[in-house]
Amino acid sequence: MRSRLTMVVAGITSIAAMVSLAACGRTADSGAEKDNTAVSHIGDSKASGQLTIWAMGNEGEKMNGFVKKFEQQNPDVKISVTSIPWSSYKDKFQTAIAAGTGPDVAMMGNTDMATYSKALSAVPADLDMSDLNAGLKASGKVGKTQLGVPMYVDTRVLYYRTDIAKQAGWDHAPKSWDELKAMSSDLKKADGVKYGFFMFPTGTDSFQGMSPFAFSDGAQFVSKDNKAYTFDTPELKDALKYTTSLFKDGLADVNADVTPGSNMQQFVSGATPMMIEGPTAAGQIEELGGPGFADKYATAVVPAKKSSTSFVGGCNWAVFKTSKNKQSAWKFIQWFAQPQTQVDWYKATADLPASGKAWKDKELAGNVKLQAFEEQLKHVHSMPVTFTWGEMGKTADTIYEKMNRGTVSVEDGLKELQQQADSIGTGM
Repeated sequence: MRSRLTMVVAGITSIAAMVSLAACGRTADSGAEKDNTAVSHIGDSKASGQLTIWAMGNEGEKMNGFVKKFEQQNPDVKISVTSIPWSSYKDKFQTAIAAGTGPDVAMMGNTDMATYSKALSAVPADLDMSDLNAGLKASGKVGKTQLGVPMYVDTRVLYYRTDIAKQAGWDHAPKSWDELKAMSSDLKKADGVKYGFFMFPTGTDSFQGMSPFAFSDGAQFVSKDNKAYTFDTPELKDALKYTTSLFKDGLADVNADVTPGSNMQQFVSGATPMMIEGPTAAGQIEELGGPGFADKYATAVVPAKKSSTSFVGGCNWAVFKTSKNKQSAWKFIQWFAQPQTQVDWYKATADLPASGKAWKDKELAGNVKLQAFEEQLKHVHSMPVTFTWGEMGKTADTIYEKMNRGTVSVEDGLKELQQQADSIGTGM
């Protein structure tokens, strides 16, 4: 009999081989092992038995107390929550998958769905997702199979200092790319302003940070069948010509500090009074700015070229094939998707609801800063759901920096990016 360590190492090797085969063109569907214990219908009975849940970061810390509401409604179920740091969750997932020791339910980033798809069970036919965000729901589908159910949603909108904008002669947010450039130029003339607009010129996910411009111009990063990356296109070229011009023209800082939170510090100080950020930025900048700062800024949908389209992120719930209690696992996910649960989760964490009906709650509807997010979520696009997006994203960040710094032209940068993408492949 092989030792447990040997089996774990062998399992990890098997995962690597599996991904390698996918990179050579093997599809996720054809390589998937049949799940004979998949749940086709959830039913309306109460949940029961033991249920293990893995959740990451702040969500993991909040989840343990939050699930008690589900236990109260289902007295025969007992839930155990494991909180995992974002920095180590991939290693933990890979080891668990290899050893067959995964949880019943796991919180999973939307760009990771393809990576772990072979270990996940399909969503039952009667789990109602009609009220959940369509963009994030699409990120939970790998090949032809829905494997994830939206847990919470994230997107990016424009933040701008209304007090400084007023000094610069602006009484509204920029609605187009031309207006964004004009407003950035005018803001630079105000006292204390160094740059009109903040963009990350480099660093992890800097290419993703640029994506609202790409999506607003109609660019797509992957083909409809997810089998090929599509970077060298007129739409992405047009978007990158625009964003690199912001650095070239001195409207954004190509040498900006890219450590987490630096853009918010510059926003609060007024050094850079306009940026594109997510929902958690509001709480952070108001804490930095102190009492009354909430009256000094506003949010708006991202400026449009062909449309105002931002990227959609967030997390899905997924059930592992190795779960011994899939029925109760899906009942928990079904409960979490309900509008009231989504509202309660927002109150506990500030995570934006994936449920459309949840946005009608006075807690969200009455928050003027969230109105831009609600509108933006009607026009969003997800990042590629492929086996290799993690690697591809790092490559894109590197080439994106070179374009921003002018060491390669946009045209040559896109050719290099496409060559790298063709070599890496999507793995689908």
